[in-house]
Amino acid sequence: MPLLLQTADTGRAGDIARWRARWALLLFVVTLPASIWLFSSLAALWSLIQPLDGAIFMIAATAFGGVLAVAPLAAALGFLLAVWYGVESVYLPRTRETPLTDRCIVGAGLVIWFAPALGLLAAAAKALVEGRIHFVRPPRDYFLATDPVAFWQGVGFWLIMAAMFGFLSWRYWRNKLVARG
Repeated sequence: MPLLLQTADTGRAGDIARWRARWALLLFVVTLPASIWLFSSLAALWSLIQPLDGAIFMIAATAFGGVLAVAPLAAALGFLLAVWYGVESVYLPRTRETPLTDRCIVGAGLVIWFAPALGLLAAAAKALVEGRIHFVRPPRDYFLATDPVAFWQGVGFWLIMAAMFGFLSWRYWRNKLVARG
């Protein structure tokens, strides 16, 4: 039995994908505020668990840690699946056409898919404008004036990563956009 149930009616594959996208979006909409609330009130929630003793403390702390781990992952998974199934639903046969919704889904999908490449290009452009490139971990700053080799290596790294993410996005979208045009 397949992991995700498939129907014999392939004419409705787009409807099934759109249904999955709605459920994934609902998961994202529910778990994102829950995650934000959990992490913003972490100290208050922990103060309820901290006075407990023994096995009750271990169970409560483990459950609390599990919720803290699962909630953001569920939000991220819900977002990614909503975008994936939403875009796929546009290009699969459906029982009802929704051209405006399809355009919105494709536009949002393009922005989300190409955002990593655009962000890395922006980081490289910012480094060129400022004459300084900054890496967070490990904390490093390379200046064009004092360390040009390391500076250009850093800019090259951002450009290579942008090209990689851009290429992967283009590979996903090229057949969809050509077939759509």
